[in-house]
Amino acid sequence: MSKALNYLGIARKSGGMETGEDNSAGLVKAGKARVLIVASDTSDGAKRRAEGYVYETATILVEVPFTKDEISSISGKSGCSMAAITDLGLAAAFLKALAQEQGEKYSEAYEQIEALKQRIEKRKASKSSALGSKTGFRRKKSV
Repeated sequence: MSKALNYLGIARKSGGMETGEDNSAGLVKAGKARVLIVASDTSDGAKRRAEGYVYETATILVEVPFTKDEISSISGKSGCSMAAITDLGLAAAFLKALAQEQGEKYSEAYEQIEALKQRIEKRKASKSSALGSKTGFRRKKSV
């Protein structure tokens, strides 16, 4: 079993992944999905719909080398051709494992998710430093 499939299993168990076309589309449209995964044996119509879901969003679309059956066995739902990973760390780990196993084909998607991860961490750091820099004392209420 591949390491990338193991990360999908971890994402499912932790609640960081939703399977099925309707659930995945809803997460992408809501802006919560980080990576939209499409199985290799998915129909052309479903692939076009997936491209439409991620159009003009920050979600990364990845056609994985796994079949519907392999994704279904990990997710526990039959006939699963599409899945959305919502957890940023698990999405980065999944794409990193996929890039290591499959080579250059998935390295661009991994670089995109790493850039997104760094931007979010930078924003969090600047936000927390701005909150921590407040110096001053509260005035006591007069009684």
